[in-house]
Amino acid sequence: MAKRRRNSKSSPSDDNSEAQTPAPDQQDKADVAEPPTSSAAIEASSVATSNALASFPSMARILSVAVLILGIIAVGALFYKVMAGFFVPLFLAALLVVIFRPVHQWFGHRLNGRQRMAALATTGTVLLVVLLPIVFLISVATSQFTAMVSHVNFADLSSGLDRAREQLGVSLPYAEQFRRLDVLADTLDQPDEPDVELPHLEMQKRTEEALTLVQFLQSEVDGPAEADLAASDAETKLQAFAAAVIQRSERTNDEVIDQVTSEEQFHRLSLSAAASIRSWMRTLLGGPFYSQIRMIANPSAEDFKDLLVRGREILQPRFVSVTSATGSFLAQTLIGMIVLIISVYFFLIDGPAMIRTLMRLSPLDDAYEERLLLEFDRTSRAVVLASVLSALAQGILASIGFWITGFDSVILLFLLTSVMALVPFLGAASVWAPCALYLAAVEERIGAAVMLAIYGAGIVSSIDNVIKVFILHGQSALHPLLALLSVLGGVKVFGPIGILVGPMVVVFLQTLLEILNHELSEREITGQPQITSTIVSKTDGE
Repeated sequence: MAKRRRNSKSSPSDDNSEAQTPAPDQQDKADVAEPPTSSAAIEASSVATSNALASFPSMARILSVAVLILGIIAVGALFYKVMAGFFVPLFLAALLVVIFRPVHQWFGHRLNGRQRMAALATTGTVLLVVLLPIVFLISVATSQFTAMVSHVNFADLSSGLDRAREQLGVSLPYAEQFRRLDVLADTLDQPDEPDVELPHLEMQKRTEEALTLVQFLQSEVDGPAEADLAASDAETKLQAFAAAVIQRSERTNDEVIDQVTSEEQFHRLSLSAAASIRSWMRTLLGGPFYSQIRMIANPSAEDFKDLLVRGREILQPRFVSVTSATGSFLAQTLIGMIVLIISVYFFLIDGPAMIRTLMRLSPLDDAYEERLLLEFDRTSRAVVLASVLSALAQGILASIGFWITGFDSVILLFLLTSVMALVPFLGAASVWAPCALYLAAVEERIGAAVMLAIYGAGIVSSIDNVIKVFILHGQSALHPLLALLSVLGGVKVFGPIGILVGPMVVVFLQTLLEILNHELSEREITGQPQITSTIVSKTDGE
């Protein structure tokens, strides 16, 4: 610019411009003054670099932290092994504390804020309201089950099964003859290939026996008209096979015949005779499916005895192991009850301090920890309490129906109904429905069976929806399929307590995913204005 002014303007201005131009010695001074400025910048950058390097931890500190983490992992593994046996009582204690917290607050108000007395009173309430009734019910149900098993009369059981088969329409007259004919058909399916005369005579006897049984059963057992044609076909094929057996037994080694063709014809006749017997039996007994049901529902005395023997051989070692472990099981149960009661007491007193300590040691954000605690409280009160109260209500209502219809083991049925009511899709119907079938099929009390079925479907299994809606108050519940899988998986992993632990694990996972989604959404929302402002500032600068 200075150069353009000098070329275009007059000499006065040139004089002024020359006057404004610095002298050579001043220019040299300015050039000399520039290097200190660059050296200061270099010194400042070196100081910043040294400060940045100093902010990194030393190798010794890194090793110290790594050893500390390894020690925490090792001690944590030992801590898990030590405390794993007390997981169930501690978890139940936490649930009871959350559920009975309003009771504890009421005791605290009535006792003028004396927390130890309030915790002691709440623990006694839990013991009287929850633990002692459960122990009493389990002991009574066990005694009723033992008495029921010890008074079982197998003769009465056999007659009851006969009545049940009559009521269900699966009884089979001349069941022994039908079973024998089925065995003979299996023999014809795989004919013998003997080299002596006696097996041929045995095969001939079996064929004649099968022919006699077909004729006898066709004349004695009522069946559809199609069974006559099937019986005639079976008789014809059995007679043809009997003739083939006789011809084969009379054949000598000196006869010159096509032996391959003879063997093929013999096997074809045997298979055809066996197939005709089975076709006739299916037609006479009501079709392929119904005939198999009737055959299975009418086992022989030998088969029934073998079944009992096999069952005893399978269960006897288990009973021996259970008997030998009864003492240790009772000791573990007693220790668990003591730990549960003591844990309830100390959780009520020191629960808030324990929670604050865990929140201080946890690396999670306090907001996330508070949300998890609130979710545990909500789930315990809503899901667990709703499920338990609904199961108890269904058990009580079903027990009333069992008592009215004349069942003796009411406490046992109450306990079974309450436990099965906690399992989705099965519910109380898995108990009252077999009881109704027993009344109709075995005791032939159709009226009582119908009344129990109507009462169970209309009241017992329907009260579940009313109680859960009343307790949940519109809160979200698990999907039925997810609830079923969580219960089954929880029982498999944690045992019976998994009925409660499984759904809570699923709810906690859902809460963690919601927290993660919320965190990502907040980052997207807070990050968008920063990007926009950066773009706008760059545009204004240009």
